[in-house]
Amino acid sequence: MLDSLSPALELGRSFVRAEYQRSFAPLMLLWAGIGRFVERAPQYAVLFGPVSISARYAPASRRLIVEYLSAHRANTRLAREVRPRRPFREGGRTVAPSAAMSAPGSLDELSRRIAQIEPDGKGVPVLLRQYLQLGGRLLGFNLDRDFADTLDGLIMVDLREVEEAILARYMGRRGAAVFRAYHALDTACQTTGMS
Repeated sequence: MLDSLSPALELGRSFVRAEYQRSFAPLMLLWAGIGRFVERAPQYAVLFGPVSISARYAPASRRLIVEYLSAHRANTRLAREVRPRRPFREGGRTVAPSAAMSAPGSLDELSRRIAQIEPDGKGVPVLLRQYLQLGGRLLGFNLDRDFADTLDGLIMVDLREVEEAILARYMGRRGAAVFRAYHALDTACQTTGMS
């Protein structure tokens, strides 16, 4: 899998202090830092790493997230090369892509359904939503018992496939131009989805 992604940049866990978690600014600063790094090292077109789904989410919410992402946002080719140490299980069975029959059809629908389940009305985790808006694709899920039973999704984002306007939001206009020039991406490639 790593050979398929290379050169790639692994993103580890991030943490925002509790008093700032309701603000969008820390997340924007995090992405701006990543964007600045990629501007300086544009060979890193692929970002990958864990995205956490807290155990504070109800089991039904976590199941819905896994089903939706498996059905709609997976990179099935690369997912075949990933094996979780502890697969996500519900009621003694592994939640697999084939269980996606009840999966919501859109990210907004998923968020609405989760908000109906969660006592505090929260929807899809914010960082996960950001990765998905960048075109993130899931490669697998692992239950991390050593990190408070967090459900981790291994996610990858190919920045060459991100719309120019979104790249500019995180990298700045100059940074996005440097990155696109390095990868010889032009407007025609962006609108057709080819790179």
